[in-house]
Amino acid sequence: NLWDERFHALVGKNMMDHPFKPTLYDDPVVNTAYDYWDKYHVWLHKQPLFLWQIALSFKLLGISEFTLRLPCVVLAVALVFITYRSGKLLVNERVGYVAGILTISTIYLLELVSGRQELEHNDLTFLVYISLSIWSFIEYSFSGKRIWILFIGLFSGMAILCKWLVGLLVYFGWVLLKILQKKYKFSENKDWLSSLLVTLLVALPWQIYTFIRFPNEAANAYKFNTGHFTDALDGHSGTFWYHFEMFHTMHGTMASILIIPAFYMLYKKCRDKQLLYALLGMVVVVFLFFTLASTKMPSFTTVVLMTVFIALAAFYDAVLDYIKKININTKVYQFIFFFSIVFIMLARFDIEFLQEKHTNWKGGNTWTQPLIHNRAVFKSLRLPGNAVLFNAKGRHYIEAMFYTGLPAYNFIPTNAQYYDLRKKGRSIAMFKLNDKELPDYLEKDSTLIVIDEEVQGDD
Repeated sequence: NLWDERFHALVGKNMMDHPFKPTLYDDPVVNTAYDYWDKYHVWLHKQPLFLWQIALSFKLLGISEFTLRLPCVVLAVALVFITYRSGKLLVNERVGYVAGILTISTIYLLELVSGRQELEHNDLTFLVYISLSIWSFIEYSFSGKRIWILFIGLFSGMAILCKWLVGLLVYFGWVLLKILQKKYKFSENKDWLSSLLVTLLVALPWQIYTFIRFPNEAANAYKFNTGHFTDALDGHSGTFWYHFEMFHTMHGTMASILIIPAFYMLYKKCRDKQLLYALLGMVVVVFLFFTLASTKMPSFTTVVLMTVFIALAAFYDAVLDYIKKININTKVYQFIFFFSIVFIMLARFDIEFLQEKHTNWKGGNTWTQPLIHNRAVFKSLRLPGNAVLFNAKGRHYIEAMFYTGLPAYNFIPTNAQYYDLRKKGRSIAMFKLNDKELPDYLEKDSTLIVIDEEVQGDD
């Protein structure tokens, strides 16, 4: 899929052979600038954990679109269960069950798993590891078992290794809880400090390693990442209300209307009010931070979805409690419960939207048709192992490299680049130019491989 899935797939594939050197252009044979995230040689644009997961899946089960997405399938299933468990601990089993149903039936999450939404596997992995850290925090708050301190630190560190410092979110809630409990002594704060040490032990080694081994690339990556707050990078801008509008897109009109009453019902029903304040604090700080940030992207606030699902489930639970007080027949009550769950799931599935976006039902899917065509072309090529592909337009050179295993570029080589490749003993292959004419130095080359196919799609 466009946009980012193809980049993550290619880097993950390359990391099969060298897991501690993430590369986009694994063989940067052409003498050109590799100076932006969409054409780096060493690719530190994202933290490595989700890429390691992809590489491991490829290594164990073979390279395919399915194995690319399989790690996120596993993590999304885990998200369902920890959402259920968290809702059960905070309120009751029915709230946990309904929150799990909401997780399963959220199309936006399914599109992250399937690679269709922007930043797909990166964002899905990030939100699951943050959710795992918050779930561990809830478990620790109710049980007091110290093993959860380790898990909080572990999952927070893993979240950082997916998408940087928002992975520390659980500690904001934890410190807020300590303040609410008026626990200010060092001895009363050893638990979260110990957990933070675990987080640092998990997340810091990669940061140190990259600055030692790839100092220039690491410095550029950190500079780019810090720019997200002050600048609208890559044109990802939006209004002050951007993330509130995205909430409507993710959850629908009813959820947007009910979310305030839902949090009120969660407050009334929650077994630990101070813990709930800590969870609400995390929700508020996430929306506030990303609202103030200049770069706006759809999935930034998904890291608190688990708490949102539990709140909506608490509202549903309150409605069922009200119905039960009417003293209706038990079988009628069970009937209402069953069909209301079915209704919730069906109401969240827009069938026409899914058909339009994910199938070629009416023959007009301008998103998938070019990608399907290009994949067939790339997989059909039988080129020498020393070949270099040119004129793969837009950013489709990324898919070309993924499917062919050859370096690919979206331009025609200059005279200097052409002779440099010849000195290196490389064959040159090129997609047809349509109305353009070949430069003389290519026209005269009898060994030039011209591919009588066009790469489709704008980007």
